[in-house]
Amino acid sequence: MSTQVKVLVGTRKGAFIYTSDEKRQRWEVSEPLMSGWQVLHMASDTRSSPPRLYAAANHAVWGPSVAKSAKTWEEQSDGLGFPEDMGLAIDAVWKVRAGHESQPGVVYAGTAPAGLFRSEDWGVTWASVDGINRHEFRKFWQPSPGGVSLHSIEVDPRDPNHMYVAISAGGSYVTLDGGERWHLISHGAISVTPEARMFISQGAANAPPGVDPAAAHEMHQMRLDPKNPDRLWAQAHFGVFRSDDAGRSWEDVTAGLPSFHGFPIAVTRREPDAAFVVPLDVGSHNFRACPGQFAVYRTRDGGKSWERLTDGLPGPDDYQSAYREGMDTDGLDPEGVYVGTSNGQVYASIDGGDHWQRLPGTLPPVLSVVCAAF
Repeated sequence: MSTQVKVLVGTRKGAFIYTSDEKRQRWEVSEPLMSGWQVLHMASDTRSSPPRLYAAANHAVWGPSVAKSAKTWEEQSDGLGFPEDMGLAIDAVWKVRAGHESQPGVVYAGTAPAGLFRSEDWGVTWASVDGINRHEFRKFWQPSPGGVSLHSIEVDPRDPNHMYVAISAGGSYVTLDGGERWHLISHGAISVTPEARMFISQGAANAPPGVDPAAAHEMHQMRLDPKNPDRLWAQAHFGVFRSDDAGRSWEDVTAGLPSFHGFPIAVTRREPDAAFVVPLDVGSHNFRACPGQFAVYRTRDGGKSWERLTDGLPGPDDYQSAYREGMDTDGLDPEGVYVGTSNGQVYASIDGGDHWQRLPGTLPPVLSVVCAAF
């Protein structure tokens, strides 16, 4: 049976799915799914047959949900909520992630206010992961303009008990025991800018003893490299960072980019090793858009150098952004890269970013782009 490539797109007004074959030359786009729901993220789960899809779906009337589909979509999420004694209510589901290959049925969700929740029955019922939700440093988590959200969930492919989460703005944490205990990921490196030093230095950030400086100077996105699970990438408020020792230390690799600010970061799933970011022009008035030319930047040497990729991307005189979950890779050979824009456009490259084509249609503002092949 031939492999289908699917690009799962979450938008402010629902979800869309692009489908193609392995050649990825011709694409079809679905009708709107979950119309009226704000879909902040989507995920595929190939541990079942047929594969399942999940969506971090939020509705102004019906509230937050982890929607799930094997054939049709179901929005009910029993038990998805903080324990009553915490006095917190979920405003939005930000992230959804299928669990480790060895744990079929396990699914994770990240929320705002920042929380981590676990399902063991394919997203039907949920329970609070109290180890992080009741963490002793919760009192230090600082609301950002979008609130305090748990937006990144990464599972070590070698060990289901080894996981990472990142909280905006509450720092980054690791567990080695499946979520019972969570430890701050220490930060330390030689930094390019004073702003970056605040992100990775407790002293420069003037953070309380033992508190991750990223609790004050937030991480926008954290990705684990599946080819080298000890390597983590982060796009932060003040730069791009790489860790080669499972988060114990970080190197600032912002040099060569036109801006320290951005949201999405994508990592290839096969060789050649590469990472992609979309720098945004902040400016004195917090502009946060590409300055006339939408551009993706690629590194193939661990962040020592960056290439500007624009062939087929919108510009000049085009002012768009890419949101936190707006970029992903497909893991095929050659590896495809996909990015969605704040103006509802989705672009694909099947040669590692050298050339881009616009996929059909103009969607509502794109909030997330996730690739799946099955």
